[in-house]
Amino acid sequence: MTATKRHDGRRILISGGTSGIGLAVARRFLEEGAAVHLLGSSDRTVSEALAELERLAAPGALLGTVCDVSREEDVTAAMGLADSEFRGLDVAFINAGIDGEAKPALELDPGHLRRVLEVNVVGAFLVATGAARLMGKDARLIFNASVNAVRPERFFADYNASKAAVASLAQTMALELADRGIVSLAICPGYVPTRMTAPYLDDPATAEQLLADVPAGRFSSGEEMAGVVSFLAGEGGAYMTGSLVNIDGGRSI
Repeated sequence: MTATKRHDGRRILISGGTSGIGLAVARRFLEEGAAVHLLGSSDRTVSEALAELERLAAPGALLGTVCDVSREEDVTAAMGLADSEFRGLDVAFINAGIDGEAKPALELDPGHLRRVLEVNVVGAFLVATGAARLMGKDARLIFNASVNAVRPERFFADYNASKAAVASLAQTMALELADRGIVSLAICPGYVPTRMTAPYLDDPATAEQLLADVPAGRFSSGEEMAGVVSFLAGEGGAYMTGSLVNIDGGRSI
């Protein structure tokens, strides 16, 4: 499918684009002809991602910005660069997020809860609204929520609540932006091997426990997620505004 260049000439912003699902999505869009602007949390991660992806990008079609998505000034600067270099956006994959504490709700640190909400919810809001201001008709806001948004997981009250809020934000923006021709929706992945999930999936006993709850009997991959995001960003997603797309091997059933 990547040989079709289905996204030739389109302008893509990806928050949390330097590793895991975000990096796989960036790779897919570049292979399909798009220009991509990555947001990452540090100079090191942004530089490493750009070095990995530059062979796939046409001249001027790859940007990278260090951005704490919870900081309005960082997001404003990133959007200014997207506007000046790309002259607008066609797709935003709103993907940046951090994990919860993996503790019972009665033991959660309120300070960490606030940080999870700042990054996962306020960050998603800032990136989505900033991107939407640069978009025209037939654009896409694609949020990365989680299966935890629709089926909560024990010991992750902080993460569950943040991702349920992301799903609601995606649907609210679908209602508000439909008359501008902007599609807003969310994917709800199950467990995917990434830097964030490594503490769970790299432990055989924990991984076996998690797999017992997945009818498909396997975890997904960043490449699999990227294929779905690419589809949703194209013609296939044109009538899916407000959708919550479960990609979880059946865990949400």
